[in-house]
Amino acid sequence: MRLVAPDDTRVVAVTEALAPYTWRTLTPEAVSRRALAAVDPHRFDGAEGVARQDERIAVLSDFLAGWPWRSLTTAGLSRRLVSVLDAWRQESQWLEIQLYWPRDGV
Repeated sequence: MRLVAPDDTRVVAVTEALAPYTWRTLTPEAVSRRALAAVDPHRFDGAEGVARQDERIAVLSDFLAGWPWRSLTTAGLSRRLVSVLDAWRQESQWLEIQLYWPRDGV
């Protein structure tokens, strides 16, 4: 995975969203939801956040489950979460291209 720049606006947004919390005590899902709300804010029922069915929650939660994220700084964690989202987005776009690419003889 290629890490995004530390000064990427999304990294700054996630860092600012996590900083007020004792985020090391949060569950991977709670950290993921806060990060997603920071990079892609939407409003649901008057509150900012992401929909529970947002598939990116699982993407970030799965990453956190396999990584010692609680030992990172807030900025370090934020940078990795944004990088994971970028990698997932690129993989999803590549899959769409493959699915819709014209096949020979079809």
